[in-house]
Amino acid sequence: MRWIRWIALLAGIGMFAVSFILPAVSQKGSATGIPGIVCATNTLRIPWTKDGMNLLHQTPVQFFSLLLSGWINPLFLVSLPLILIKPRWIFVSLLRYAVTLMFIACWIVFYQIHLSPRQGYFLWMFGILLALYSNLFSRVPNRGKQAG
Repeated sequence: MRWIRWIALLAGIGMFAVSFILPAVSQKGSATGIPGIVCATNTLRIPWTKDGMNLLHQTPVQFFSLLLSGWINPLFLVSLPLILIKPRWIFVSLLRYAVTLMFIACWIVFYQIHLSPRQGYFLWMFGILLALYSNLFSRVPNRGKQAG
């Protein structure tokens, strides 16, 4: 069963990587999409610009949602080696849950600036989740005590 875990992990990493070249979002009503790599770099960069600081003062919820959205990729990349080294470590579990909860920030940004998620976003999200939770595929079910 261990090989299933590795397949899930590699598939998740592959989905994550491919998602950056696909359209991740589009303006509502527009057929053209913004590639995932542009979204990733903008969410990392914008909170630290003058416009980002203005956003902090005008709409703090949007600022922090944008900030958290930008931290998903770095936190995921930090989590990956830890998942390989100590998959059942409590800190790794906390990182998994933190990254999973951070997806809510993306949806807040989508709503506030009128974006629609596209195939790149969904591939990115499912790839991250598959890689983060790949160790669940290698668990042996607890059969309890056998009557003896």
